[in-house]
Amino acid sequence: MWTISVLLSMGLLVWVSIADIRSRKVPVYILLSGNLAALAYQIFAGKDSVWLIIGGAGAGLLFLLISRVTREGLGYGDSWMILILGIYLGIWKLLEVLSAAFLILGIAAVICLWAGKMSRKFRLPFLPFLAAGYLYSILLEGGIL
Repeated sequence: MWTISVLLSMGLLVWVSIADIRSRKVPVYILLSGNLAALAYQIFAGKDSVWLIIGGAGAGLLFLLISRVTREGLGYGDSWMILILGIYLGIWKLLEVLSAAFLILGIAAVICLWAGKMSRKFRLPFLPFLAAGYLYSILLEGGIL
């Protein structure tokens, strides 16, 4: 369950989450390193079908297009991290992570609105929720949840 690649990817997600919370920006060198690491993982140790990886990368590219069309309604850093996870996890695991992330984000937004902590125009950083979705996926796979 807790392999080196899982720990490294969780560490990367925590790192970019902290950057997203603090400055709403993720350094490009971190994202480039993550992309190279995901590609290297799939080339040397990947056990998934090439089509699953292409599907995951395609989903990431779709999110990058959404970022462009919405003028960063969903930031480029968020979408790029989704691309990295898509290459690393493949399409089906990525969809599991995204489903959990959007569910947790929705719950947090409702709680913040209900508590009066934010207005409807307030923007929550997405990467911490992506990290939470990934952690949920790891725990679910390990039988803990």
